[in-house]
Amino acid sequence: MDISPRALGMAGSFAALADDVYSMNYNPGGLGQLYVPEVSAMYLSGFEDSKLNYIGIGSPLPFLGMSKTAKPVAGLSLAFSGSGDFTHRVINPDGTITSRNLKAESDTVLTFSYGEKFYSGEVNLEGYMAKLDQFFGASVKYVKSELLGYSGKAVAFDAGYLVIEPNLGLSLGASVSNVGGGIKYISEKNPLPVIFRTGISYQKPTIMDQTLILAVGGDIYANESVSTLKCGLEYHFQEILNLRLGYKLKDDNKGLTMGLGVQHEGFSMDFGMTLSNEVFNTTQIAVSYKFANFKIKEYKRQKRFKEPEKKESEQIKKPSRTEQQRRKEPEKKKKEEFFWIY
Repeated sequence: MDISPRALGMAGSFAALADDVYSMNYNPGGLGQLYVPEVSAMYLSGFEDSKLNYIGIGSPLPFLGMSKTAKPVAGLSLAFSGSGDFTHRVINPDGTITSRNLKAESDTVLTFSYGEKFYSGEVNLEGYMAKLDQFFGASVKYVKSELLGYSGKAVAFDAGYLVIEPNLGLSLGASVSNVGGGIKYISEKNPLPVIFRTGISYQKPTIMDQTLILAVGGDIYANESVSTLKCGLEYHFQEILNLRLGYKLKDDNKGLTMGLGVQHEGFSMDFGMTLSNEVFNTTQIAVSYKFANFKIKEYKRQKRFKEPEKKESEQIKKPSRTEQQRRKEPEKKKKEEFFWIY
């Protein structure tokens, strides 16, 4: 399931385009592209009573990353999903009926992500000097699930890689999700779906601050031996209006997707929906804000100078005539000492 109206509008082809707080769900490597703090909240309305609520925040950290190339970015997200309630009825031996309301399924996912740019420079590719920016990221997630009155917990890991050639407008992305996780409801442990995502995107400026983005992506669900293929486009009008269109070529839910986004002075509102069939139609809406005026300053250790303690001045004696005649070589002053306070 897509968790991002922007990604949904482009049919989910987001692995190579990940550049906002929703990167945590598709490619944590893309989280390293955030240059200011960003927060977003999303709501999904699906079939019958199925719903999903999501909130995420990402921010650059005030120090250089492990590669010493740029500031890393940390992200935190929380997602709640539910499939509605149902009535469970049991016929007792005496013929009476006992009923109770149960949740069909509900999930809570808490995710912590880290991404950073670990390389930026030129590489000679068969005579072409390509300027490459490379990003890597990882996530750890805690999953709590409830199914038909039974509950289970799991911990899983994600990882992602993204490389961008800004001069050509090309980017490639790959990620893996839900590694090592499994939920045990009663006695048998059910593994989380391990998902491999890949994608490529192309960005081209057109006219008057307008930009066209084309993206193609594919997913492989390793546990089920199922693969998907999708493509999408996004058109930016004057950095105010964004139109999105996508198509799922190979998927259980084939069909057209579309989306719309409006942004102004850091605020943005995005809408996305699928148009495949009545059962799987979903609608998502999100509100986001980028703290453009809030700059994360790099933390630097302060250097302070501490003067050495002064020795008590000795009593000055009046030199004798003979001592006055002797001309002593002046004593060399000791160099001042520095003390580093961290």
